[in-house]
Amino acid sequence: MHRLLKQYGEWDIKLISYLRKRKIEENFQTRIIRYAVFSLLITIFVEFMVMGMIYLGSHVFENKATHREQTIDMKSNMLKNSLDVNTTMMEGANSQGQAQKEVVIIVVAIICLVAGAIMFTCIFLFYIRRYYNYIYEITEGINRIAGGDFESKIPVRYTDELSSVADTVNRLSVSIQKMIAMQKENEQSKNELITSVAHDLRTPLTSILGYLDLVRLGKVTDEETKRKYIDIAYHKAKRLQNLIEDLFVYTQVSFGKITLRNTNLDMVKFLEQIAEEFYPIFQESNLEYTFSTEVVRADVYGDGDLLARVFANLYGNAAKYGKSGEKVEAYLEEKEDTFEIRITNYGQLIAKEDIEYIFERFYRVDSSRSGETGGAGLGLAIARNIVVMHGGQIAVTSNVGGTTFTVTLNKALQS
Repeated sequence: MHRLLKQYGEWDIKLISYLRKRKIEENFQTRIIRYAVFSLLITIFVEFMVMGMIYLGSHVFENKATHREQTIDMKSNMLKNSLDVNTTMMEGANSQGQAQKEVVIIVVAIICLVAGAIMFTCIFLFYIRRYYNYIYEITEGINRIAGGDFESKIPVRYTDELSSVADTVNRLSVSIQKMIAMQKENEQSKNELITSVAHDLRTPLTSILGYLDLVRLGKVTDEETKRKYIDIAYHKAKRLQNLIEDLFVYTQVSFGKITLRNTNLDMVKFLEQIAEEFYPIFQESNLEYTFSTEVVRADVYGDGDLLARVFANLYGNAAKYGKSGEKVEAYLEEKEDTFEIRITNYGQLIAKEDIEYIFERFYRVDSSRSGETGGAGLGLAIARNIVVMHGGQIAVTSNVGGTTFTVTLNKALQS
């Protein structure tokens, strides 16, 4: 019997594997009914075996009794004088034996029923014990997760409701873990933001107050020097204004508080227009600017003001750090579903260790660079967020062939 139960357990495991491969879900109720039916079949089978053995035993016993009676009959025929007495005794013995037989049958039937019920219960509990253990395992897993152990996972063993509960708890644990990590990251980002902003705003503000204080206290009597200090304070104030504007735009873009006002844009004309605005800056930096493309029109669906900020930042960086390269090149290429815009300068290269962090907020490639030329380190972070908002990508490479920023934007859907 133990071998039979073990063999059925192996069949059940194979059935579960088959259901998993075929992605067939068997609910808990169906499985319990299946176990109950199989337990009943095993019980009936065992009961029939026991009843058959009892029947065979009783049959053998009856044969021996019949043989004994035949012997007694033979002896009775030899004793003719006592025939009537013996006959009466034999009939009494037969009646008594028949009554005892009926009692035995009733007792055996009751014993079989009780034994069958006990056997059915034991077999059924044997099969569902794995689910009791699984429920205990799920409960322990939930308790661990409730205690803060979000790395703990509950194994998904079957394809029923219990497994669904285990999978749901696992996904909930992962979601909570991500939420906590995001909360910690946001908290850290907020602290870094406050620290960086305080530092970047303090430097120009200190200079402004210093120069204006000299003028206010009358420590500068020369009109030319006074105008120089006021001019310096003005440019510092303008930089302070730009820092605040960058910070404002960054927070809006990063936290989804800005709404895209999308229209169809022809990127060929769009880039030519941005380049015209930077023409004086290129001339001042002694840079030759070229733009080339093999397409006549490159329509994308986007917010013109925000995309203008992206390319203005890229052109500004190219002019600022590409002075030694003598030229800036822009190229627009059509892909299957996108347009790829590449802006290359041949000046200062970006180190390999800086490439990975170039689009992070407040990150400056040259930490020793002055605030006057380096900015707040928000420009590329803003550019990346704007491009991502448009469903595109931005990347950078820097080697002996130049420093290239590549912006990929989706084509506008044709109506």
